[in-house]
Amino acid sequence: MKTLIKISWRNIWRNRTRTLVIIIALVLGLMGAIFSASVRMASEQQQFEDTVENQISHIQIHHPEFIANPEAYYRIPRGKNISNEINARDDVIRAAPRTVLDGMAASANMNEGIRIKGVEPEAEAKTPGLDELIEEGSYFTEESRLPSILIGERLAEKLNAEVGSRLVLTFQDIEGEIVSSSFRVEGLYSVTSRGFEERMAFVRASEINYLIGDAEAVTEIAVLLDDHDKYRDVAGELEKAYPDMKVRHWADLDPTLFYALEVLDQVLILLVAIIIMGVSFGLLNTILMSILERVRELGILMAVGMKKARVFSMIVMESAMVSLIGGAVGLIFSFAMVRILNIYGVHVPGGEGLEDFGYASVIYPQIDTAFYFQSGMVVIIFAILASIYPAWKAIRLQPAEAVRQE
Repeated sequence: MKTLIKISWRNIWRNRTRTLVIIIALVLGLMGAIFSASVRMASEQQQFEDTVENQISHIQIHHPEFIANPEAYYRIPRGKNISNEINARDDVIRAAPRTVLDGMAASANMNEGIRIKGVEPEAEAKTPGLDELIEEGSYFTEESRLPSILIGERLAEKLNAEVGSRLVLTFQDIEGEIVSSSFRVEGLYSVTSRGFEERMAFVRASEINYLIGDAEAVTEIAVLLDDHDKYRDVAGELEKAYPDMKVRHWADLDPTLFYALEVLDQVLILLVAIIIMGVSFGLLNTILMSILERVRELGILMAVGMKKARVFSMIVMESAMVSLIGGAVGLIFSFAMVRILNIYGVHVPGGEGLEDFGYASVIYPQIDTAFYFQSGMVVIIFAILASIYPAWKAIRLQPAEAVRQE
C-alpha cells in the first residue's frame, strides 16, 4: 500500500499544469458553493432573528376572536396571571403581557393607521429586545407631561415626526368608544422589516390600559423560549393548559419564513452537490486523458504481474489525492472568505427593495462549522465516483495490445 501511495503521488504531478488546473477548479467550485450557502444561511438567520425574536416571538397567545378583530374588547381573561404561570416554566425565557390595539396616529400634518402595542418596558426588553433596537432617543426612561411612545424610523418619516414630537393616537376602549390621547415621541427604533417599522408603535401598557378603561387588560402574551427548536412542543402544552385561548407559534404566524427555513438545509447541501458535480466532470475528463497518455505504461505494469485490482486502486487513489488537496485548500480559503465577509458584509445591489419583504440590504455571511465538513465530504465522494469509470476503462486494457502502443 505504501508503494502504491508513492506511485499515485508521483503520477498526479507528472503533468503539473493539468493537476493544478483541476485543483484550482475544485477550490473555486467549493468556494462558490460555500459563499452561496453562507449568504443564503445568513439571510435566513437574519430574517428569523428580526421577524421572530425581535417582532413576533416564538409563541403568541390571544383571545380567539382577537385574531380577526384586534380590539380592546377581546381581552385574555386572567392575562397577567397566565403570563406569570408561563414565566414559571423552565423552558421559557420570558412571557411578556401586552395590550395590542389597532388605531390611528396623527401628527401636525399627517395621519397613519398603526398598531399600538402597550408593553411592560422591562418585560419587553427581555422578550424581543426592543430596547436594543432604539436608534435615536431613549427607551421609556424619560418622564414628561405627556406619556411616551416609541415609533419606527420609517413611520417617523411618514408622519414628519422626530424625537420630542407630539402625536395624537385614536383607538377604541373596552366599550367600543373612540378615545384620543396625546403622546410624546421618546425614541425611534429600527428593524429590517419596512412594514413593521411603518406600522408598530409602542407605549407603556399601564398608560394605554388606563385610557381603554381596564388597568389589568392583556390582549396578547408573547413567549420567548430558551430553545427555539421546541416551539411546537411548548405551543402544544400551552394549548392544552389554556384551551379557551388561541395559541400560535411563529411558524403559524409567518408560514413563508417557516417554509424558507425548512427547505434551507436541503437546498444548501444540494447546491454544493450540483456545483461539485460539475467540477467532478472536469476531473473525470482529466483522468481519462491521463489514462490515454499512459496506456503503454499501464499495459507494462499488468504484463509484469500487477493485479488489475491494484491498477484500479492506483487510479482511484490519484483522484482521491487531487480531491483531498483541492478540498483542503478550498475549505481553508472558504473559511477565510466567510470570516472576512462576516466582518465587512455583502452589500446587495438594489437591496433597499428587499426590506419590504423583511430582508436586509447588507448581509453578513455565516455558516455552521459542520457544513464545511459536509462540503469536504461531498468533494471527496464525487471525486472518487468520477474516477471509477476511468479506472474501469484502465483495467479492461489488454496488456499485449497496450504495450505495443506508442
